[in-house]
Amino acid sequence: MPRLTIALDEKDHLALKLLSLRENRRLNEVIDDAIKFYLSSTGGYGLRISDAGTDLPDSAKTSDGE
Repeated sequence: MPRLTIALDEKDHLALKLLSLRENRRLNEVIDDAIKFYLSSTGGYGLRISDAGTDLPDSAKTSDGE
């Protein structure tokens, strides 16, 4: 499984931590569920590599313009 490091502001980190404590779940489980919810609700799971280049901002494209 790929690993990812993210930076959160203190308010979001505290809210996630408190939510995980309230639900008696690990913090990574709460974050994983939030990511899955976001991807499901925005159609992220339906994207394919060929779709990605059409809507990417310039900052996300490679240096050769692809």
